[in-house]
Amino acid sequence: MAAIALVKIHPAIGIGRIGNSPNEFYIGPEQLGAHSVPKGGYKDPQGRIKRQAARFRLFAYDHNGNLVEELTTKHAHISWSVHLANKKAAWNQFDGLSPNAPLRNAGVTDRNSLIIDPGHRSVSGPNKVAHFDTGRFLGQVVPLGEIRTDRQGRLIVLGGFGHSASPTNTPLTTFANNDGWHDDVSDGPVTATVTLKGNGKTFAAVGAWVICPPPKFAPPIDSIITLYDTLLQVAVDKLGLHLPTKPSFSKDIYPLLRRAINVGWVSGMVTSQHAHATLGAVIPPPASASARLAIFNKLRDPTLLPNQDAGDADMPMIWSDYYTDGKNQPLTRIQYDAMMKWRDGSFIDDWSGPPKPSRKITPEGLDRAALEACVGAAFYPGIEASWLLRDTYKFSEPFRLDATSLEPGDITKQMAVPWQADFYDCSQDGDYAWWPAQRPDDVYPDGSTTQQPWIRQHVNSPTDMVNNWYKLGFVVKKRARYVETERNP
Repeated sequence: MAAIALVKIHPAIGIGRIGNSPNEFYIGPEQLGAHSVPKGGYKDPQGRIKRQAARFRLFAYDHNGNLVEELTTKHAHISWSVHLANKKAAWNQFDGLSPNAPLRNAGVTDRNSLIIDPGHRSVSGPNKVAHFDTGRFLGQVVPLGEIRTDRQGRLIVLGGFGHSASPTNTPLTTFANNDGWHDDVSDGPVTATVTLKGNGKTFAAVGAWVICPPPKFAPPIDSIITLYDTLLQVAVDKLGLHLPTKPSFSKDIYPLLRRAINVGWVSGMVTSQHAHATLGAVIPPPASASARLAIFNKLRDPTLLPNQDAGDADMPMIWSDYYTDGKNQPLTRIQYDAMMKWRDGSFIDDWSGPPKPSRKITPEGLDRAALEACVGAAFYPGIEASWLLRDTYKFSEPFRLDATSLEPGDITKQMAVPWQADFYDCSQDGDYAWWPAQRPDDVYPDGSTTQQPWIRQHVNSPTDMVNNWYKLGFVVKKRARYVETERNP
């Protein structure tokens, strides 16, 4: 075995989603193209949502940066440390892309009383547990979850339980900035110390970050612009990452087309649009030049001003960061460039059918699988993270945040408080959708061929969403269809 020179934690950004089942959980996506399907479904026998855990692993590299192997308790003594916090109530109000919005809870002089910060927790060895159960909001304890280790010493991070409340009994009045309210979304750094059993050499692993956001209610459907796409653009723009000259149809074009097609299962507006109905005709490649051109011409040009009318170029059919002054959100420049080359026939035709999910666990695969299940646009404010992650925060390498410039709670502090108010408000809005892959607008109940509103019966107000979010159904794939299941009576 090559000499170990460096140890890194992967995924670089892990996602552990909240849920109100006290004991049952499942591991989030770890392999490219594979969506996590928990045994027994996404809810426990009592109809409570299982938390999605973020699992972190350690990988050793040699002096040339080549991967050596994954490290477990077989190879080393491992000590993990995680620090989760929720800083929403102490941060600025969310006001689009404005960096100068006034404070939330401006009348509260003790700003620390608004920050749910239980401090860091550490675990060493296999099958250990530590709880984030001492953080407080205006004096009231708000648990943020726990960390565990599995039998191999890998780290498992579990977020909060979806509990949102106002100790002051303040009514909900806005989608994002409700004073006197808290939720139990959180984020923070993940670190590890590794001591090899063979030679006793100790490494401080290159750290990672964990985000514990709301559930994703359509797990097998991904957003047209994922958080991986957005942070890939950041890596190219700010870190000098180089991409292949020609896009691959199987790896670059097909996934984008498939995600756009699948949005129709969770958005009645998209289902009704003729342009989306044409996407399947260009699979398999190469399709006709005229068909490729017609689809490309429906894509909004990223170089247009946000408020500039794009005419018939209304795809993707999602709102932009500039709502309501802007139009639809364009693809990332990388995505748009790939589609332009596809239009021109300058792509690698490597089609052999829909790509099969990877069976391998790799560092790069862990990074990508976690981020592809997250929203990359629009950030108004978003679901897992907002525009500070894209526009402001520093990265030490592609997809890995520079933790020296961040504090626990910094990734989620821009998000709506409580998250349920935004989840209620950001449904289908006029011509465009928001995040139907996370928060469906319309669904096909299992056994039905008619789409119905996802929130029907259970939710008619933000307060209803606070109380009844866990009763809503999950969209799963059954043969060739995506249907709503596990909806509480």
